[in-house]
Amino acid sequence: MTVLPTNLAANQGAEPISDHIVAVLQRRILAGEIPIGAWLRHGALAEEFGVSRTPVREALRILHSQGVVTIDPHRGARVNGHSGKDIREIGAVRAELEGYAAELATERINDAQLKRMLDAWKGFGEAIQQLGASEGDQRTQAQRWADSNHEFHSVIVEASCNRQLALTIAELRRRLPHNLSYGAYANNSRLLLRNLQQHEGVAAAIVDHNPRLARKRMTAHLRASNEATARWVESNKTRN
Repeated sequence: MTVLPTNLAANQGAEPISDHIVAVLQRRILAGEIPIGAWLRHGALAEEFGVSRTPVREALRILHSQGVVTIDPHRGARVNGHSGKDIREIGAVRAELEGYAAELATERINDAQLKRMLDAWKGFGEAIQQLGASEGDQRTQAQRWADSNHEFHSVIVEASCNRQLALTIAELRRRLPHNLSYGAYANNSRLLLRNLQQHEGVAAAIVDHNPRLARKRMTAHLRASNEATARWVESNKTRN
């Protein structure tokens, strides 16, 4: 199974270190690499990520607030995990909000944002072309897909020009990072191509200034993505 790299150097400047640690740990927990009931130790995590204990403590506090872990002051944090139900509930809310963002973006997006959105969509296609058997190829593909996915969704939210909407979506992303869905798509070219086509459909609706279609397509895309993630998580828990 392909997972995204944990190297912080590539992520600094794009997101706080604690948020990056949260995203990596969530991916591992959902994938079953960190089993339910396991203990996460501050010192071990700080050493692995090459950071001080401060961002590790903040990351574990975030996970605790999400119900993913339970903190014991003397032992660390015990993993609870997200259930498929959690993912579907959070994802359903995010799908509606980002659908609204796409609707607003059709009338408010500027030329620079439009170019960024289209460049991000092209990045999806280039990532899929990097499908290969070697671990290096898979990691390169995963990182390119993650970067493109983050940029595509972020620029649409930015183009909505609604600060409160952007803040609410950002909080939902902290609870359930949008790149988690890659775990459900990895090594499955059919699902990756479908994901590419869904992004293309959203982009086309925005380019055509069709707000109702942009909202419909974005909502449907995120619902499909979250359902794939929920099923993947449930499948991993069954195997483990």
